[in-house]
Amino acid sequence: MLQPGDSVPEVNVFLGPGQPMTVQELVDDGPKLLVFYPFDWSSTCTNEMELIRDRRAEFDEAGVQPIGISRDSPWTHIAWTQVLDLNFGLLSDFNGEAVRAFGVGFEYRGFRDVARRSAFLVDESSVIRAVWEYETGAVPSVDDWLDAARGLQAAA
Repeated sequence: MLQPGDSVPEVNVFLGPGQPMTVQELVDDGPKLLVFYPFDWSSTCTNEMELIRDRRAEFDEAGVQPIGISRDSPWTHIAWTQVLDLNFGLLSDFNGEAVRAFGVGFEYRGFRDVARRSAFLVDESSVIRAVWEYETGAVPSVDDWLDAARGLQAAA
């Protein structure tokens, strides 16, 4: 698993169907909180995404954009974004490049390279500043992420 001080790897993800981009391109326009999660539509992941949605204004104030990443397809992300009324982007790592490069893949009920619930705070120079890892059924603390995001802003 990547650690603070590591650079964001050059890997491809999908912003939407037929819209590949690198994670590096994503962070070019400012700090990001890259939130890896196992599956769209699961109850814990739904709770996690709703917490981020509901506190999006606080992320904006801290100058950090949250982005969800899972192995689900771009089409699934579109539907899930609409149903949950998400106000932040979801990236598809359908090919598993990001999961493997960030070191967060694990086997879950026979599925390989599922995204482990984790988060990476990345600064504007593509350096990872903070890392969190959680159990599959745990809902992360958005307060921890926001505190780190505010610290990143204060250090700038």
